[in-house]
Parts: sequence; structure tokens; C-alpha cells
Amino acid sequence: MRALVIEEYGPIASHRFQTLPDPSFAADEVLIDVKAIGLNFPDALMLQGKYQKKPQTPFVPGRDAAGVVRAVGSGVSRFKPGDRVICQVLTGAFAEAVAAPQKRCFHMVDGVDFESAAAMITVFNTAYVAVHLRAKAQAGQTAIVTGAAGGVGLAALQMLKALGARTIAIVSSEQKAALARENGADHVILSNGSDVKERIHREVMTRTDNHGADLVFDTVGGDMFANTLRVLGFDGKLVIIGFASGDIPSAKANYLLYKNLAVIGAPLDIQFDHEYDKMVEGVRLTQDLYLKGKVKPNIMTTLPLENLAEAFALITGREVRGKVVLTVG
Repeated sequence: MRALVIEEYGPIASHRFQTLPDPSFAADEVLIDVKAIGLNFPDALMLQGKYQKKPQTPFVPGRDAAGVVRAVGSGVSRFKPGDRVICQVLTGAFAEAVAAPQKRCFHMVDGVDFESAAAMITVFNTAYVAVHLRAKAQAGQTAIVTGAAGGVGLAALQMLKALGARTIAIVSSEQKAALARENGADHVILSNGSDVKERIHREVMTRTDNHGADLVFDTVGGDMFANTLRVLGFDGKLVIIGFASGDIPSAKANYLLYKNLAVIGAPLDIQFDHEYDKMVEGVRLTQDLYLKGKVKPNIMTTLPLENLAEAFALITGREVRGKVVLTVG
């Protein structure tokens, strides 16, 4: 099979495709012939050795893939050869075949294509954990999404809108504001300018009749964490998704006590080990919503696997509004 191999960490263009034996697979693993691969910004960091986790080299990188099951291990009960599946692995997806643990694989629903499935798996799984499992969001609530034009932010906006919440998106430009509106934002606040703290407070309070928001989904961290924490109303929840700003914030416990607030983490990878059945429900929900036209993967461009460096140049150059997908075969 053809696969991208990281011999040593370095610039994205320094890595090369190699011809390797097909992956061996364990008793609890599924061997998948890959048809489409979804790219994420953390993948670019991984290739350069800038991600928080650094697998031992050499290895094949890549998280998100959709394809057809070729074979299964002796301990696999949920899948069989011929099944169309999506997988979300720690490494190995940038290849023509991938061995994936059973607990990181999900059935594809009829009518969902490989490209859309690969594009949705990480961002919508993350949004599902944050919106449904951790925040337990409800119809009629007012929810703020920071970094709302990113992949997870857009997915969160769509999921919130699908369940009937009112959404406020915080983004950094007018172009991103237009994208947020296309994906379900009822109101948009720009985060640029020196008065952003006051602007967020004023606009959120105006939109909520001075009650404050019910929920915040924060993908940014840094000052944005504090700026949105202060506009939560009574019994509000701030759900931490990530720290795109690179600044990991902290909250004063007395402030949380005074306003009866909760700050909640929404990690993704740990869910597969502890709540796999709920993740199965989430993937099925996303696909059902997709077929009903209530969510979409926002695929900006589709390129062949060999054009991986070109695809990542779009991502690292901040030229992507949505997702880039690679096709195989």
C-alpha cells in the first residue's frame, strides 16, 4: 500500500509517500481499505512535531478515514468484511489501508458518501461530546460559540441550531462572520479591536435581556475564556473544547461560586474508552442530521491522496473555510 511515512519530524513538504506492506491487525482491530481522508489542523502540527503528542518515528500519521472493511480480527463483533465504516484513529489514516481498533470505528449510514463521512468525524464527534454529553444543551437556550468559524465551531453551531438553541458566534473577521451565519449563527460578534471585552458583554446582554447566556463553548482559551465566562447567566456552563489561542486560562473559584457557574471539560479521545456506545449514538445522530440537511461537512476542496502537501498548504496558510478531504483510488 501507499502511505505517508514520518521518518523524522520536520516541514510538511519534507515527508514522502512510501510503499509499505498492508497493516497487520490485532484481534480487536478492523482492516479498512481507505476511500477518503479528512484533514484537521492538528494533523499539520503532528507532521511538524509541534503537536502535544509525538509518536515514535517512523510512523504513518492521520486520524480520520472512511472506507470499506477488508478483514476483521478474531475479537471483532460489530463489523464484518464489506461494511462501509468511518474510523477515528490516533495514527495511520494517511494511507491506502488502515488498521483501526473496533472502538474507534463506526458504521456509515446508507446515503452518506465517503468524503462527507471523513470530513465530519472528528469535528462533529467533538461537537457532540461538548453539546450533548457535557453541556446537555436544550432547545431555547442561548449558546455562545467562540472560534466559531473553525471546524469544531461550525459543527457546534449546526448541532445547537438543530436542537433548537439560540446561537451567538464569536469570530475574528467579516468573512468568518458570513460563514458562521451560513452554519446557523443567529448573531455574530467580532473579536477584533481593543474594546472586545466590553463589546461581547454589551451584545450578549442585549440579546438575552440582561440575563446572560446559558452556555459557552470555548475553542479559543486565553482572554476569550474570561470574556465569555463573565457573560454567563445564573446556572450557566462554560464548556472547554480547546485552546486555539495557545493560552491556557484559569477561572477564579470564588467567581464560579458567586454566580453559580460550572466550567466543564469536553475531551474527545477519552470518550471512546469510557462511553463508546454513546459515541456510536453521536455518529449516528450526525449522519441522520446530515441526511435531513440539518448539518453539513463544509468541504472546501477534495484532492487526491498524493496532493497531501498541497492540501496542508491550504490549511496552514489559513485559506480554508471548512474542510479539505483527500480521496484514495
